[in-house]
Amino acid sequence: MSNYARDFSDVTITAGSDTLQINSNDSNFAIAPGSRLFLNDFLPVTVTAGDTINRTLTLATPWPHADQINVPAALIPIGLGDWLLQALDSNRAAYEAFVATIEGQEEPLTEVEWGNIVASTLPEFVKRWGKYSEIEDKPDYAQGWPDFENVTGKVSQEQLPDSIETDSKRTQALSPPVENDPSLTQLLVEYLKLKQTETIPTASPNNRREILTDDIRGLVHVAMPDSWFTVPNSLQSRKFMVMPSSRYLKLNATYTGDITLRVCPMGNGGNGLPGNPTLANHKWHTITASVTNLATIGDGFVGVIDFIQMGNRWETLDTEKSHFESINAYYTRDNDASVSSPFLTFSLRSDGYWYSEDMTPSSPHTLGGSWVQDGNTFTVTEATGSTDALRFFADALDDYVFELVLVVSYVSGKLAITNSNQDPNIIYYPGTGRYITNDRIYFKRGGSSVTAAFTVESTRMRMPHYG
Repeated sequence: MSNYARDFSDVTITAGSDTLQINSNDSNFAIAPGSRLFLNDFLPVTVTAGDTINRTLTLATPWPHADQINVPAALIPIGLGDWLLQALDSNRAAYEAFVATIEGQEEPLTEVEWGNIVASTLPEFVKRWGKYSEIEDKPDYAQGWPDFENVTGKVSQEQLPDSIETDSKRTQALSPPVENDPSLTQLLVEYLKLKQTETIPTASPNNRREILTDDIRGLVHVAMPDSWFTVPNSLQSRKFMVMPSSRYLKLNATYTGDITLRVCPMGNGGNGLPGNPTLANHKWHTITASVTNLATIGDGFVGVIDFIQMGNRWETLDTEKSHFESINAYYTRDNDASVSSPFLTFSLRSDGYWYSEDMTPSSPHTLGGSWVQDGNTFTVTEATGSTDALRFFADALDDYVFELVLVVSYVSGKLAITNSNQDPNIIYYPGTGRYITNDRIYFKRGGSSVTAAFTVESTRMRMPHYG
């Protein structure tokens, strides 16, 4: 049974007929018997039934007025009790008597009392709120919790509409639930932010979703909930034997025959190698020579010797040791004086170069009078002389290629970082910078004077990959 008013936008009924035809698509499903039909300005009539297949409404009495063609109508459910229908009919009779009384007056009626006109026509219980016990013929579903069918009824396949009004709130309420996608704001919160940085992050990211790219150091930092993960920029690592000019390999017994070496000269070309070949510096070379009574290898050579083959014996120089049994040789200097290990650990980066471990000296070779050292932080105040400088290494390392990463706090004037005092190895402004040089590392004034403070983050030897 429907508990709601119905509006019909287009109906037709002819005089004397008890069947009203619904021309529009408005629903006449589950019409409550006893509902009242309002048509234009006529008194309401009672509807006893609705036919959803033929799209009609059946009236309790034939239509007493003229034909009504394609007009709107409204249906209001009143109830099912016979007493209520009787009350409505009595009300209608009273109204008709009232109209008849007015029409029979010679003078206009100025005051009418309801009780004087209809009191005699109304049942006693209509004059007050009716008691439940006085209602007869109560339907079963009115005396308890109704079944679902009593409330909604059933709809057959033929009764289903061809289309549904999608703007209807009822239709939307009955529609399947829509899966909620994350909002744009939520997506932006979850999206990793990509930022550039010149500093290595140390403070907690505090649940920020960020990736920091460091173009200077070639590093990528990924934010974890309370720490940073730095993506390694090393493809592989190994040790190389880096030989200054006064160090060499001495054979325990002289050798005669063919010898093959893989080397990377760092200043003197092929000098000191078997046959003293002409070799370009800072490049890898594989050379083969025939020797007679060879006693030393590399005496006078500056650079890296990576591999040696002598006849059917060979050695890859990638292990921290002083004696090389396979070629019957050992690392030494003149007069077999004591030597330190020549091996440094290098890492191969994606740019195709090997970079050594940090070689920043704890005690520089030279520290000028205007300079102050505090660990790896150096301060210079009004250095005006060309020799008032900071020098890291002795002459033996002058021709090696180095990578320096510097963090400059302040600079007044120009700060040169090599002996040649030429761009791009001159610092004009504070900030973080990376410099590549095969000139002597020699911090000094770049102009007439310099005042500056900087931290040496790393000093690494660099050489190309041999692959």
